[in-house]
Amino acid sequence: MPMTSYFAFRVQLLEVKPPIWRAFLLKKTATFEKLHHAIQAACGWEDYHLYSFHETREGPAIAGIPDDSYTRPDPDARTVRVDRHLSEPGHSCFYQYDFGDSWWHEVKLTDLVAVKRRLVRQLLGGERAFPPEDCGGIPGYEECVAIRNGGDTNLGPEEVEERKEWLGEWQPEGFDLKTAQPAFDL
Repeated sequence: MPMTSYFAFRVQLLEVKPPIWRAFLLKKTATFEKLHHAIQAACGWEDYHLYSFHETREGPAIAGIPDDSYTRPDPDARTVRVDRHLSEPGHSCFYQYDFGDSWWHEVKLTDLVAVKRRLVRQLLGGERAFPPEDCGGIPGYEECVAIRNGGDTNLGPEEVEERKEWLGEWQPEGFDLKTAQPAFDL
């Protein structure tokens, strides 16, 4: 079987300590939409918010969901290939998901890998659980961590119990590669 080329990525959520990250392989021919879906699967998110990719956090989008109602619609992530912007190890960009909670990630191309087996993507590793969807951005995430760890919050006892119920099984340190791989690997 011939070797197939893949990008190795490391995606890290910004403004959170200790770091929350995932590493995975993705086909070199992938579009930014495929990269978005890989990040969503790696994070355990539901993919029901808008997203965009940027060279810098302040700069215009290099790919996203086009919307003609904007003066300058984002280039269509379904058609923009990743290798147009990230082609060598060390290249990186920024990914924003959920414009309300405003989750910013650094997406770094760490390696070019040749694999004998054909795959679409493969999860390689990670640390810690990504924040629960719709938790309220960084402040909401920090509150969820405090609730899980028995720390202080600005919530009353009833609100804390409601939030615990809403969090379900979520644990801030909860990442297990063997458990996460079946939902990610294609």
